[in-house]
Amino acid sequence: MRTLQRISALCFIVVFSVFLFYIGREHQIFLDNRSMEIEGKNFRALKFVRVSVNGASPIELMPRDRDLAKVVGPSFRIKVEVMDEFGEEVEKVIERELKPGFKKDLMLSMPLLAADREDYILPPPMVQAPPPEPDAPEPDDGE
Repeated sequence: MRTLQRISALCFIVVFSVFLFYIGREHQIFLDNRSMEIEGKNFRALKFVRVSVNGASPIELMPRDRDLAKVVGPSFRIKVEVMDEFGEEVEKVIERELKPGFKKDLMLSMPLLAADREDYILPPPMVQAPPPEPDAPEPDDGE
């Protein structure tokens, strides 16, 4: 009987620890505004975009910008405001709720999100393969 109580207490502690880890996990959200090509279709970087994560102050992104936002918890809300090229008028507002689960890092593509594509979540920069290096010509040693 005592062994059963100890095993039950240990199981409760393990489950509770996993729960606390899940709700307290910090996630890095990379906000990417770079042009890309997917399935032969080109998605150009947005001229000017403001991104707010969980209602925090907006992050402004220009073409070829990438910024980072940190959030804590199992889910977060993102609000993307696509601005005109002068940054004066809002052309489009996109709001989404994301649940990264146990993932530590996410990268969100602003051009894909603005195009209403479902594949706007990309692998984080550390996971992407580096671009192939061009073949450098062999140095001529004069022989």
